[in-house]
Amino acid sequence: MEIVFWGVTAALAALGLIELVRMLVFWLTRPLRPGALTLVLSIEDGEECEQLIRAGLARLQWMDWGTCRLVCVNKRQDPQVEGICKVLERRYPQLTLCKTQDLVYHILQSDQAD
Repeated sequence: MEIVFWGVTAALAALGLIELVRMLVFWLTRPLRPGALTLVLSIEDGEECEQLIRAGLARLQWMDWGTCRLVCVNKRQDPQVEGICKVLERRYPQLTLCKTQDLVYHILQSDQAD
């Protein structure tokens, strides 16, 4: 039993050390003036829409880049995707829904805002 305890303790300590190294590397390699970051999600169906958006927002939060935006492209013009994105846009101001043909304009809009 004691071996299992020390094994679990060693594994958790290793994971904590890895997280500290990751934070240190990200801090050392961060740019002095970070630019704007736009993450584009191409969503095809409403079944996985919310999960993809929340995963993208978590990724932006994890990277801690500064000015970040998440642009969701509704490829098939699915009304279920549009409804989910509209609800989540109210909660997350960095989220934007766009059509495939308007994607370039949304990315350029974020570049001009800086």
